[in-house]
Amino acid sequence: MDLLRPMAYFFAVLNFFLTFAHLFLLQDTYKWILSTATILTAALSLVIGLKASEISSSRHSLIILLLLLIGSSNSLLHLWFSEAPEQTTNIFVTIIATGIVLSNRQHWTASILFNWTGWIAVNISLEMALTGHFFFTMAMSTLLSWFAHLARKKLVEKQLELQQERDIAIQHEQESKAATMAKSAFLANMSHEIRTPMNGVIGMIDLVSKSEMDEQQIDFISTAKRSAESLMIIINDILDFSKIEAGELTIEKIEFDLDQIFNELIHDHRFLANKKGLKFELEKHYIHHSKVVGDPHRITQVLNNLLSNAIKFTEVGSIIVRYGLNPLGDHLLLNVKVIDTGIGVSGTSLPYLFDSFSQADMSTTRNFGGTGLGLAITKQLCELMGGSITVHSKLEEGSVFQFSVRLTSPDTVTTQKEEARVAPSPADFSTLRVLLVEDNVINQEVMVAILRSLKIHVDVANDGFDAVAMLKCTELPTFDLILMDCQMPNLDGYETTRRIRSGDVGELLSKIPIIALTANTMNSEREKCINVGMNEYLTKPINTEALKSVLAKHHRVKLP
Repeated sequence: MDLLRPMAYFFAVLNFFLTFAHLFLLQDTYKWILSTATILTAALSLVIGLKASEISSSRHSLIILLLLLIGSSNSLLHLWFSEAPEQTTNIFVTIIATGIVLSNRQHWTASILFNWTGWIAVNISLEMALTGHFFFTMAMSTLLSWFAHLARKKLVEKQLELQQERDIAIQHEQESKAATMAKSAFLANMSHEIRTPMNGVIGMIDLVSKSEMDEQQIDFISTAKRSAESLMIIINDILDFSKIEAGELTIEKIEFDLDQIFNELIHDHRFLANKKGLKFELEKHYIHHSKVVGDPHRITQVLNNLLSNAIKFTEVGSIIVRYGLNPLGDHLLLNVKVIDTGIGVSGTSLPYLFDSFSQADMSTTRNFGGTGLGLAITKQLCELMGGSITVHSKLEEGSVFQFSVRLTSPDTVTTQKEEARVAPSPADFSTLRVLLVEDNVINQEVMVAILRSLKIHVDVANDGFDAVAMLKCTELPTFDLILMDCQMPNLDGYETTRRIRSGDVGELLSKIPIIALTANTMNSEREKCINVGMNEYLTKPINTEALKSVLAKHHRVKLP
């Protein structure tokens, strides 16, 4: 605790009152000397108090010692002029105060020696008797001051230790945040780099699957598609984990049918459960109305994780899904239990089950695969939706995962609409002329094939400079829409969009719809695209239905 400012102000007030006391109570002529000394001390103390924040903390103890020595000098001066031994009492107070306020051993010793030396010198000079009474009191004051000094010293040392620990903790926190940000950036970048070629893989598989094939080829393509989808699940897990750590994962509020969500999920997973000979049941409790407002995508993601794990880790027996909806103030609480008779989890592994990159043991990864992120993401999603998740399990007996999320009645909020319902896809895109701005050759082939399969006329620009040149070219017909890759060499999609919006390609095309194509799915990327002037945002691998929906929204029928 910093004592310089409060002590300086205390000295200022004390010496101010002592000045008036000397003037009005003393009758001797030396009152003017004492009054002058105390008023100067008060003025000096006031200045020190006002300037305390500008004084280096390393000098505070020395200045406090200076104030104490000035106070002792005033007391000794009073003793000298009055020749009254009882004035020694002021020196007792100063000695005790020295121990209370000084933690520096050298400064404390200097103050004590000054007081003792001054007191003895005045007594000898005035030939006053060094009575045992005052000598004993001086000794007791010094002893008390010593104990106070020890306590003060230990307190200051403890404060310094705590400050050092706090500084170390802050440093560790900053390092941890930096490491988390670096890890999230790495994961997001890695996911981006993987999603870009995956756009080519999945796009080509979709295109091939629409061609005529024999039964064996269809089986090969189906296997390739399932493998690609499994890889995308892993990539999306990594992306969601990155979003959660970066604080960029948002929860939507959309009206949806709760029963429909559960029935569709059971339908999707029943095939795999039946294939393993498992009994698969859905039990509904306390659902008075199934229309609710929340994030159906994230609820589906949580259920998918739990059901996939239940089927994966259960060889014999059953899987039961129970769900119910209970009122909770202004909200509704969705409670779900996923009960399986699988391999279970040991008591030592349970506390770490929801940790990142955690699985029961290494053999789990070897036997069943997975990143170990599914349950960690599930826990975070439940908490982001105002709920929680718990697990009860015994080895070789099965597991019970129970989670809850908060929902709202549709009549209490204004709900958002799903993007997929923005506009129905028109049957004919043949009047649409699109400029595709993409530097990756494989992605060019995929996008061109997809667009041409929709009977769309498409031109390709290899980067932003090509796009600007083509838009400026008066020999080409006017484009209706631009599909813009964001990450490109030479001139990226952001700067290209800025130039188009600023009128570099002409006033007519400055308002042309621009759709972002990016492998980066972070919310900050979406905001960046919208802020530079893009109209929509599509992520790679490109979902054909999402693409058709966006094209429909910005489709302009040309007049003959």
